[in-house]
Amino acid sequence: MNRKQFIRVFVHLCIWLVVCWGVYRSIEKSTEQLQAQRQTLNEQVQELESRAASSEADQANQVDATGQADKLRAQANQLRKQVDDFWKADWRWLALAGLAYALGMMPSCAYWIMCMNAMEQRVPVPAAIWAYFYGNLGKYVPGKAMVVIMRVTTLAPYGIRKVATTLAIFMETLTSMAVGGTVAAICVLFLDVDYRLRWLAVGLLAATIIPTAPVLLRLVLRKLQPGVDPLTLDQWTSRLNWKLTLKGWASLGFTWIGFGLSLGCVLYGLPSTQWLAETQTEFWLSVYAACALAIVIGFVSLMPGGAGVREVVLATILAPVVGPTAALCCAIWLRFTWIVAELVMAGTSYLVRRYWFR
Repeated sequence: MNRKQFIRVFVHLCIWLVVCWGVYRSIEKSTEQLQAQRQTLNEQVQELESRAASSEADQANQVDATGQADKLRAQANQLRKQVDDFWKADWRWLALAGLAYALGMMPSCAYWIMCMNAMEQRVPVPAAIWAYFYGNLGKYVPGKAMVVIMRVTTLAPYGIRKVATTLAIFMETLTSMAVGGTVAAICVLFLDVDYRLRWLAVGLLAATIIPTAPVLLRLVLRKLQPGVDPLTLDQWTSRLNWKLTLKGWASLGFTWIGFGLSLGCVLYGLPSTQWLAETQTEFWLSVYAACALAIVIGFVSLMPGGAGVREVVLATILAPVVGPTAALCCAIWLRFTWIVAELVMAGTSYLVRRYWFR
């Protein structure tokens, strides 16, 4: 192994260590949130049992508390059952959720490759898919730069320009957030939610759609790479048009269908889910609104993988339709499921690139 190869291996090893740390921290934070919620439920059970004991004492002293103790005991038993079922989830529904999420990521990957091709950056499809899913793990590292670094490093042997990779990531990510903002805004308008959530959804929609306009993308491209010769730059910018943007919207629409289905599958797999929605339409509108807002706000927050932010948004929107316990459980299980799906996709794409397309 020569010096150049050693440096390359060392850089990849360092990146993997940082990514593994980021994934570990994300899982650790989710576990802490589950423990905190479980402790909260136990405290509520103890409080109800204490009140029930007081009611029984009042009954013994002939105070008018008939039936009150029995009601409190029933509530305590119901909460205790939620504590027992808190960690449980049907693995079959979780597997379906992981599959839906994995399939949802494929259109995003396809659009990223389209953007690369539009700038005359040709790379073998198996290598491009590997770079996409490998780089996707970088979002668990603080900041957003690691995604760019990992994809640039992976595509460097193919002679791909760094600015092209960066711009393709920029286009794919912002278009995805724009479509997500649209999904959130449409769903929230049909739900009985706090008016501030509606304004937030509309604001996010505007904030994410504007940067994806081809005119702005061309301007960003020229600012990012002043060293590119004018002829090449003209070719690149001429292809960043509304046709490519509309292809992105069409592709990424399927991405959000998959993400919403994934969240719905997790809810179906939780025994703590309470079906409080009046109709299936209300349930799925809430699911898609929660999913889209959680991801978009998580992205804007710049937190690694949206850690903490996603859970708060999901719990806020889903609590009225599935109950507060299931809402938080769903947020945590969804993170576990998506991390596993991302690792599986990264591993699978690596094996395909490494062994099937030599």
